[in-house]
Amino acid sequence: MLIEYSKQQPLSVAISQTFDGNHPCSLCHAVNSGSHSKKKTDVQQATPKIDMIFSMRAVRLQPPFVPFDYKTNSLSFREGGQSPLVPPPRTVLV
Repeated sequence: MLIEYSKQQPLSVAISQTFDGNHPCSLCHAVNSGSHSKKKTDVQQATPKIDMIFSMRAVRLQPPFVPFDYKTNSLSFREGGQSPLVPPPRTVLV
């Protein structure tokens, strides 16, 4: 009903008309007539059956976390004691 009302009016008006109870649709009428109809008491109500299903779950045991210290390597020429060659070497094409 919201879509139908919003085609003709602004959305705020359509929302208020949909939910105010003064503008029932055909589905609202069907639900209302079904709820006010005489209920049959001779029908035996079924008691719900509870099914319990057991499933096994695998349990994984994980070893404890052990931190590992990685060695830090520096690739700087200054710390190694060597400086780059000046001018840089050139390759000879033959």
